[in-house]
Amino acid sequence: MRITDFFESDETTRELMLQALLRCDWRAAKFLLRLLEEGTFAETLGGKGRLFFLLDGDVVVSFLTLTAQDCIAAPDMTPWIGFVFTFPENRGRGNIGILLDHARKCAAADGAPFVFLATNHTGLYEKYGFNYWGKRKDSHGEDSRVYVAPAADIVPLADAAQERAREVIRQSGILEAWESIGAKVNQVGSMATGLLMKHRDIDFHIYTDTLDVSESFKAVSQICANPNVIRMEYRNLSTTDEACLEWHVWYSLDGEEWQIDMIQILRDSQFDGYFEHVAERINTVLTSESRRTILELKHLTPSDEHIAGIEYYQAVIADGVKTYAQFTAWRKEHPMTGISQWCP
Repeated sequence: MRITDFFESDETTRELMLQALLRCDWRAAKFLLRLLEEGTFAETLGGKGRLFFLLDGDVVVSFLTLTAQDCIAAPDMTPWIGFVFTFPENRGRGNIGILLDHARKCAAADGAPFVFLATNHTGLYEKYGFNYWGKRKDSHGEDSRVYVAPAADIVPLADAAQERAREVIRQSGILEAWESIGAKVNQVGSMATGLLMKHRDIDFHIYTDTLDVSESFKAVSQICANPNVIRMEYRNLSTTDEACLEWHVWYSLDGEEWQIDMIQILRDSQFDGYFEHVAERINTVLTSESRRTILELKHLTPSDEHIAGIEYYQAVIADGVKTYAQFTAWRKEHPMTGISQWCP
């Protein structure tokens, strides 16, 4: 058995593969053949796609694609394994597992932490290391089951994000600006627990003796004097139950936009030190396995889903959630209303 990429093969091997697609009675294979003949494979499936064939001598056993997109419109889910097919005479031997494993390794070499696969099959891809993610509408408006499997190690990606966040903090001068007016600055949120993933958010709690807006603007004006600050927003919640001032700054680091959330709270008020304590407890109980699971769940969350970090932490640490499908079900059973009081 050998694996070959259609686009890197010689003319003789390519013709062998095209003939195999031609005699395949699967409708999707006919569409794939048309893409190849018309030269629209990359245009349709995005980027530098690959088409792998498993050959036994001169016999085509199986084939699949590894491309930037597939029949599911989800820009933050990539790459996709598609057009998975084994010829009937070769089925039942696990041959497709060879190609699936090869595609995952290629995705990992490209730095992708996951590969995705859309199918209507149930119970087929689980035996090859895929987990059910959930349902999404395909290009025909029909529900399709989405599966996901790990590729590249996600931990180094998260560690790199943490380091970029630390560089934002260093460059922006946030700590020095607030400390210049006598404030105490504490790191909270995902940065404080090493659980920052793909959402570029940095959270601080700022403690002062008074909520003096004019005094606070002195600190914020120092931050905004940095040319890498794109914009700033401010909300005065001092007369509400939250009793705080919210400052939000967007900072550009090498073309990446980072959001910095600074919540100004009175010293010795209700939430003074509360979230710092929660972060400390999470750090105490977090294991390498639970950290990896949380990072994976965060990465697998669509960009248009807004989920509080504490939901991931409680689901994984307290209730043993492992997969995104389990997490989705867990959230339905544990709807979050207001500020979560959970602490490990």
